[in-house]
Amino acid sequence: MRLLKIICLLLLVSNTAKADPLPSWNDGEVKTAITTWLAAITNPDSPDFIPEADRIAVFDNDGTSWCERPGYGATDFQVSLARSLAAAGRIDGDTMPFKAWFKDDRRALRKFGYGEAYRQLNAAFAGLPVTAYRDSARAWLDRTLHERYHVPLTDLYYTGMLELKDLLVANGFQVWIVTGAAQDFVRSYSADILGIPPGQVIGTWTQPVYEVVDGKGTVVRGTEQNYNGHENKPATIETRIGKRPVFAAGNSNNDEPMLRWTVSGTRRGLALWIHHDDKKREYDYDRGTDKIAGLVEENPAAFAVSIKDDWARVFAGDEQ
Repeated sequence: MRLLKIICLLLLVSNTAKADPLPSWNDGEVKTAITTWLAAITNPDSPDFIPEADRIAVFDNDGTSWCERPGYGATDFQVSLARSLAAAGRIDGDTMPFKAWFKDDRRALRKFGYGEAYRQLNAAFAGLPVTAYRDSARAWLDRTLHERYHVPLTDLYYTGMLELKDLLVANGFQVWIVTGAAQDFVRSYSADILGIPPGQVIGTWTQPVYEVVDGKGTVVRGTEQNYNGHENKPATIETRIGKRPVFAAGNSNNDEPMLRWTVSGTRRGLALWIHHDDKKREYDYDRGTDKIAGLVEENPAAFAVSIKDDWARVFAGDEQ
């Protein structure tokens, strides 16, 4: 019996050692690059060794970690919330830019100016307690299904990216979400859906305001919005984390500065560009990717991830 237990234990150890930590990734250049890099930077005897305290990984959210088509979840939520405010008479839904938001009139929004349209949409929630905003976001996510896949939006995180996040965490990494989306929207679900604490989510954020109401302190949303995109991403990472990441993943020019900064340090970094080229299983689009594609071409530490070729499974419900 003792010999049998030993044999079973050895088989278990052997199978565990052989287990693929990235089963949703096809074998190829990108998967090899990830595993080779990770082995090098976690080996104390390697010249590329990185102490755990400096193992910082940053993932963009929309289009990198989860599906961003046909619309951005954070924006769709804010439009929905603005509709409820209009119905309650707190904002005038017949004025711009709300009229265009409610009709999804992209031409009118472009003419008005997307930046200003987003600013005014965000400002409509001034005075709303931060916790109420987050609770509303989570309730909206719980009742909203994706129009193509007919599942909650939070079910559409890419399996391969979740596997990669878990692999990095298992190897001593601190994983952050760094997104241009509304910070409190992502924070509303990051802990229980992604296993990432709200404090490790950096997004476009609204300056909160402290108030005392009936003797009780509360924090409400203000009107000043701080955009977290493009060149602002490295700046906010430096401000919030205080260290240059050694791993970064993004999917558009919005993320290129974050990826370039990651692979420009003295430590051995790795950057991944998630390329949407799978119309059958997801979506096929390439707009706004020339700069991030250029980084892949010029820097050997940056790789393009083809959803079509590099992922055996896109979402959890897909067959492998």
